[in-house]
Amino acid sequence: MLDYGSFCYLDVQKTGSSFIVDFLKRHAAEAPVKFVKHRRVSFKRAKQDGDTCYFITARDPLDQYKSLYYFGLTKPDSPIRRRLDAHFTEGSSLYAEGSAGFPKWLEFMLDPQNAGFYEASYADTHAKLFGYMTYRYLTLALPGKHKELNGFRDREQVVRRYQNKGLPKAVIRNESLNGDLAALIKVELGPRLLDPEAAIEELMTSDTRINASKRDGAKDDLSDDLLRAVQDREWFLFQQLGYPSYV
Repeated sequence: MLDYGSFCYLDVQKTGSSFIVDFLKRHAAEAPVKFVKHRRVSFKRAKQDGDTCYFITARDPLDQYKSLYYFGLTKPDSPIRRRLDAHFTEGSSLYAEGSAGFPKWLEFMLDPQNAGFYEASYADTHAKLFGYMTYRYLTLALPGKHKELNGFRDREQVVRRYQNKGLPKAVIRNESLNGDLAALIKVELGPRLLDPEAAIEELMTSDTRINASKRDGAKDDLSDDLLRAVQDREWFLFQQLGYPSYV
């Protein structure tokens, strides 16, 4: 999170967070109170000021999976890549086929039984109920210690918790990041920036991203069954954030 006191950005991984953090640091009229990458907001902080404008970034889940796969391809020392390579025998790595190996990797990683290759906290408490990209989103959207995310009984309880306790007042979509952020400046963030008009102008005349990654035909090389599996695992992002179905 990047917390300025009067507003706070919830920086979900692989959703354009580096771009927004850089943008805010250059344009905000005040210094950050706290900045810890991808850190949750505590209950105490959430209760300090009910007028804080929390906003979060989101991204199409299939795009996120492909971005995570390619991160492993280019970063052999990344945690997920190391765990997977240690699990498979030499020559059978899920990364061995390069870009063509994404469907096989995705099918393996969507199985809740393999959730431990992401991270233990997700595998131990949430993997059967929702996918890893939903986990990343909810981890930042809901305040409290990690244990407060535990114990969901069903999908309905997840939705109720998000609707009743969720922090974001706005969701910035990676797919329309510049426009969404400009709109938020117009209605909410403007008074907290040095020069709101200049900030909006920058957003509307530039499509630059920091650490940007592209998905080239991510749906084209996947079966309908695999696409449905993504939809089922990441049901929350489709249902609550309105991402369109693939099939």
